[in-house]
Amino acid sequence: MKQLLSTLLLALLTALPATAQTDAPGWLSRATEAYTAGQLDSALMHVDRAIALDPGSALAFKLRGDIHQRQHQPELAEADYQRSEQLDDGNPRLYVSLSALQIAGGNAKGGLRYADKAIALDAKDADAWYNRAWALYQGNDLDLALKSVRQALELVPQFPEALYLSGVIKGARYDEKAGVEEISEALRLNPAIPGGLMSKAVLQYEAKAYQDAITTFSEVIASDTTELADAFYYRADCHYNLGDKESACADWQRSLSLGDKDAAFIKRNYCDTDANKIPKKPVRKRRRTTIEF
Repeated sequence: MKQLLSTLLLALLTALPATAQTDAPGWLSRATEAYTAGQLDSALMHVDRAIALDPGSALAFKLRGDIHQRQHQPELAEADYQRSEQLDDGNPRLYVSLSALQIAGGNAKGGLRYADKAIALDAKDADAWYNRAWALYQGNDLDLALKSVRQALELVPQFPEALYLSGVIKGARYDEKAGVEEISEALRLNPAIPGGLMSKAVLQYEAKAYQDAITTFSEVIASDTTELADAFYYRADCHYNLGDKESACADWQRSLSLGDKDAAFIKRNYCDTDANKIPKKPVRKRRRTTIEF
């Protein structure tokens, strides 16, 4: 009897790791579902369980890196991506994530290097071409950036973020009309593209479509708090170019209250005087579009 119990206990103990191992994919699946739904805290809890049960899962480390990246924890994300690469260096989606991490951190060369790795493994991954385009745009190689984003759009024609980037690049090349058209279409497909309305408004302003720009800047002001000082400044300049000093100065006052130094100069030397034109008007540095993955 004792021998039988010992045998059963040994069998149970031996089976435990295998049982735990087979449960790891379940936790990974739950983590993936939570991540897709934007439930990052739940996703992190589930993927931690998956890794604890199967520390050799490259996919689990990659997913945890994606979660950390979305939570704006780049160091933790990179550590998980590196571990995932050690376990499996043949996953193109890993290099898509790594390229996004580098681009978001301002490392254009690193972003390009990882995007090229992803493309070498899967040339039909539209996200890899999109990331490559962003890296090239960051590096001011606008011609190659446009070629890469076109490749992304050939693979996925209804890719709103790629269409947005294409419009941004065209705007940077001083083709404001085409840029506005593409950004408008991108926003129709995905109205939530970060910074999309502001980019559209600035291109309308640069194209001297001041009335249209006023409308779009007003939408930015009503819906976005991240670039309010700039939005008020540019809307003021639209009013100024249309000869409406009162409306212009009201917006420059709002921009000034948010800390804009150019607006302070204009209020002091134009709004608070009887002048019809701004003396030595500040030359505004061209807005540079950034990305949020």
